[in-house]
Amino acid sequence: MSLFENTEEQITENYKQFMSLIEQDSRSEALKEMYEVLHDELITAPASSRAHYHNCFPGGYLDHVLRVAQTALKVAAMYKENGGDIDFTKEELIFAALHHDLGKLGTEDGPYYLDQDSDWHRKRGELYKINENIQYMKAPERGLMMLNKYGVRVTEKEWIAIKLSDGMYEEGNKAYYANYIPNPMKTNLPYIIHWADHMSRNIESDKNKFTM
Repeated sequence: MSLFENTEEQITENYKQFMSLIEQDSRSEALKEMYEVLHDELITAPASSRAHYHNCFPGGYLDHVLRVAQTALKVAAMYKENGGDIDFTKEELIFAALHHDLGKLGTEDGPYYLDQDSDWHRKRGELYKINENIQYMKAPERGLMMLNKYGVRVTEKEWIAIKLSDGMYEEGNKAYYANYIPNPMKTNLPYIIHWADHMSRNIESDKNKFTM
């Protein structure tokens, strides 16, 4: 089985690009403190655990969040061109895109993904397993917890965009979209982030599919 994956040079370049975006954020000092703790996982973590999912390889996480940020900028521009209301800042857009999957890096107590040590599972495409030694949380919730822990101020729009990044695919998100409150979503940022994330995952899955 051959997976679409990053070279060491690509991972290094992705890391430089990621940290450049962090430097441009008004909360860069607190973010850099957090990423000092998560440094190794930021560089090596996959974006998913199974070969037929998206970016299941070392460096896959970093590749994915950068793709989501780049795609989100284009989706927002298209949304505006078609008459949509851009009621968020560029900083909020990039921040939400870069941190929508932060929980997949784990915490200072351990990584979220561990190398799969079972040949039986690996032969069936499960290349990583979930670390059962850290507190179970949904990835967006762990990410928001980590941002809070390191004193990274998150705006309401960023918070809701990160929380709802999986859209209606996550059962717990349905209450935010399907309820009896008129216009429950007070910002369009969650839609932009979800669309960009979904598009990026499809592109990544296709690349993997055509190289298997």
